[in-house]
Amino acid sequence: MKDFKVTLGAYASGVIVWTVLICTSALMIANIATMYNMNKTIDTMWTEISYIKETNSQLYGIIREHEYECSD
Repeated sequence: MKDFKVTLGAYASGVIVWTVLICTSALMIANIATMYNMNKTIDTMWTEISYIKETNSQLYGIIREHEYECSD
């Protein structure tokens, strides 16, 4: 009976270790995928911000050129 308890204890310990290992691996993969998606989103937002900044600079230049035409 004592041998059975030792074997059962080793089996239960192995199951717990593998369960924890699989869960942490799954969470790590999910976190890496989330980081990749966030990086892609930030890159897209940065491109849009740069485009808007350029457009605003051009509009500011046009407003400055025609500033005195509209002040009648």
